[in-house]
Amino acid sequence: MKKTQLFIENNLDKKILILMGIFFILWAKNIFAAGPIIINEIMYDLKGADTGYEWIEIKNISNEAVDLTNWKFNDGSSTNHILNPPPKNGGQGSLIIPPQGFAILAARADLFLSSHSNFSGTVIDTTMSLNNTEGTLKLIDNNGNVVEEVYYNKAMGGNGNGFSLERVSENSSKFCESKNEGGSPGQENNFDCNKISSSLSPTPTKTIVPTFSPAVDDNSITSENNILANLENTNSTPEPTPIKVNLIINEFLPNPTGPDNEGEWIELYNNSDADVDLTNWRLEDASGQKYVFKDEIIKKKDFLVLTYNKTKISLNNNGETLTLYSPQNEIAFKITYSGNAKEGYSFARFAANDWRWTKILTPGAPNQFSSDSETKNNSKITVDSQIENGENEGNANIQKQESTSVSLASSTSDKFLNSKTDKIIIIAVGIGIVLSVASAIFIKKVLP
Repeated sequence: MKKTQLFIENNLDKKILILMGIFFILWAKNIFAAGPIIINEIMYDLKGADTGYEWIEIKNISNEAVDLTNWKFNDGSSTNHILNPPPKNGGQGSLIIPPQGFAILAARADLFLSSHSNFSGTVIDTTMSLNNTEGTLKLIDNNGNVVEEVYYNKAMGGNGNGFSLERVSENSSKFCESKNEGGSPGQENNFDCNKISSSLSPTPTKTIVPTFSPAVDDNSITSENNILANLENTNSTPEPTPIKVNLIINEFLPNPTGPDNEGEWIELYNNSDADVDLTNWRLEDASGQKYVFKDEIIKKKDFLVLTYNKTKISLNNNGETLTLYSPQNEIAFKITYSGNAKEGYSFARFAANDWRWTKILTPGAPNQFSSDSETKNNSKITVDSQIENGENEGNANIQKQESTSVSLASSTSDKFLNSKTDKIIIIAVGIGIVLSVASAIFIKKVLP
């Protein structure tokens, strides 16, 4: 009887040890599944033009050199893009990344180096088009395995203000906005996770902040709503009174007589009772082409005409969207039209939510309109959507949808983080169980 019991116990111990071994293998696989290369920094939405200037920074977090030959990069599209060995397409350095070394993957290596003249590290050219709202980026090794995958969205920061997103640590998938304008390519990250709230807060000494307030003038240039924002003083001094700002895209000429680019222009109107410093405001078209204002000032109840030569924004003749953003990245004004623009006619604001085509061009002056018959001749042009200083009745859901997309993106990111946290908890509990069983077997064998 004792021999039988001993045999059963020995077999039970062996089974427990086998199960422990299997669990340890699975645990080790989970722990060491992460690849040696991580995506460390993302410059997805620059101040000016994005095309060709976007880049990400990768880092070798292992203790051995990693050869990126035949590796690929995925920018969220359906295609994996090859990494061009330097010096192809203007790259420099090598595809072999040393331990703890950095490398830049650039949409155009030559443009990256032209804007970072002092950069001496590795720059690898690849195909890259990063989404300005949100995206998932992947690194794929030479065997087709995804060794790195990160998610970002504009709520994290870096959305058109000249700053990048930087990884908080090698063991975290969290990204925060960099402290340095232009980011810190090839250097240790320097970020501020509290920066987003402060960057979205108005700066009383520099920025005139939009607020909700109806405004009407004699030229029928009206506004139904202004963007709501409260001035905050970081030094705990009394809050200044918000200044009412109402900037309007008032008229634009998409199809001038002659060459388009030479004659196109966009007119803004300041329907406010104060001059507006346009520093860090930006104008953007449907393609994502941006013009960021530097030191322009638009006088109260006055106009500002922006030519193509200044903005480099090329207006489409068969449909376009123009959006004016405040420094806090809020939509101050948005107009979308579709159809075919008649040569020599401008698209002008007749009244709130009422735009018409006119052959009387008035850049820098109140709008004037042609006869009804001429307006009817262009009736095929339709206004698809319009936001005046935040929203209008017909399109109030646009901003709601945009904010919802950010919330969904944040939720996705949170789920990703939570799933990793859950795995760690499960692994920790499993290790505890294994150690407890091992201790019980040891005590049973040693003690009488």
